Amino acid sequence: MRISRRSAVIGISVTLVLAGGSVGTWAYINNSSHHTAPAPTAPASTAQVTRTTIATSTRMSGDLRYPTTGTLTARAAGTITAAPVSGSSPETGSVLYRVNTAPTVLFAGTFPMWRDISEGMTGDDVLELEQNLAALGYYSRQPDSEFLAPTTAAVQRWQKAVGLPETGVVTMSSVVFQPGPVRIGKVTASLGASVEAGATVSEVTAPTPSVLVKIPLANQGLASLGAAVSITLPNGTPTTGSVTSIGQPEAAPTKSGETADRVVPIEVALSDLSNIGTIQEGPVAVDFTGERHENVLAVPVDALLAQPGGGFAVERVTDGTKRKVIPVTTGLYQDALVEISGDGITEGTTVVTAQS
Repeated sequence: MRISRRSAVIGISVTLVLAGGSVGTWAYINNSSHHTAPAPTAPASTAQVTRTTIATSTRMSGDLRYPTTGTLTARAAGTITAAPVSGSSPETGSVLYRVNTAPTVLFAGTFPMWRDISEGMTGDDVLELEQNLAALGYYSRQPDSEFLAPTTAAVQRWQKAVGLPETGVVTMSSVVFQPGPVRIGKVTASLGASVEAGATVSEVTAPTPSVLVKIPLANQGLASLGAAVSITLPNGTPTTGSVTSIGQPEAAPTKSGETADRVVPIEVALSDLSNIGTIQEGPVAVDFTGERHENVLAVPVDALLAQPGGGFAVERVTDGTKRKVIPVTTGLYQDALVEISGDGITEGTTVVTAQS
């Protein structure tokens, strides 16, 4: 007969004749179970210690919009017979609007048109005028700050092309100087509106959208010129940008009667404008990078084990099944990763991240 090792039962029965002639039976029964320790099993889930860069970040709310850079004002009283088109990007030399059918033309320049210009005058406005006439093909000489006969002839050719009287005199109402490319923002004087000299016709914006973030004064150290940031657009698309300007502290808008908090306006340029599609404005989330540790060891946060006396440990796995709890020192946290260091923790070390 074959006896199992797991449950062996040996029975020995002896019949004895006791004193007085009685008969008794003594029995010895041995029930023994041989228990074998279960074989080690692999943990339910593991991860590898990686070498990477960990950086903290702070998220701030911002506004995507085309920032207003100035206004277009009527230089003569009359009726708007051709209004600017909101959202358009006029080129240098194009007509912005018309008052009583007379055109006001966009020229490039930083010096304002503050007077009528005619032959015999000198100045920065004359230089800008000649530069624009040369760029448009009406003036063939080297631009300078003197309005001479060749300038008069060039002005007359330009006036004929845009529908102005060929007087050779450039009036204040016929030209607007704007630095760089522009975009027409909100139009305040629509077609047919009566305007006085100096009245606002439309806003002028930057040609491309950017993000305005108003950082609380206590957090102003988050931003530095040229610093890279991460942006989540109104449609949820992630993109990147960089800080292009940091303004002076100002009072944040508040409800009536409340004490205004101080904020610092930060301008952020988008790295890739193709990501915004047709979005013109809307709320965005901007992540500013704080402390940054490069070339450090990191594991998923759920690999950490809280220790009774404080601190953390990880459970290292070797040979597929052998486990050992190792105390670690934690550093920066980023999303689902945490920086760690400890004895026996190297790049590629396997650690437990979940228990079955």
